[in-house]
Amino acid sequence: MGKEKLAELLTGRLYIELQMFKDGILRQDKEAVYGASYQIELYVNLYEILRTHIGSLREETVRRLLKLNCGILDFLYQEWLTVEDSFFCELRDFICGGLEILSAAGNPSCGKEEENGTELDQAA
Repeated sequence: MGKEKLAELLTGRLYIELQMFKDGILRQDKEAVYGASYQIELYVNLYEILRTHIGSLREETVRRLLKLNCGILDFLYQEWLTVEDSFFCELRDFICGGLEILSAAGNPSCGKEEENGTELDQAA
């Protein structure tokens, strides 16, 4: 089987996996859906990344993905959870730096500008 056909099979499998995941999520109550928000976002992002890059994968990589006995998206999601995420540290550093600027600036405008004594709201 050629690389194009393998890529087509992989694309189909990923689509089915994502649809099955969505179906399972939508069958849950609101609290469970909210609790799975990170997983939902990651599954969609994993799907989009893989779909976009399938053509550049080596044929052997595509074959290995197709031979996985578990869901490809779930496998990658579980692997991602083992990677140290610097998001929290980056956010903490940003907030702490922002608080220092806030202290030095006095009373910032928070996105509102004063013009002729009136405040103009900026759209969010």
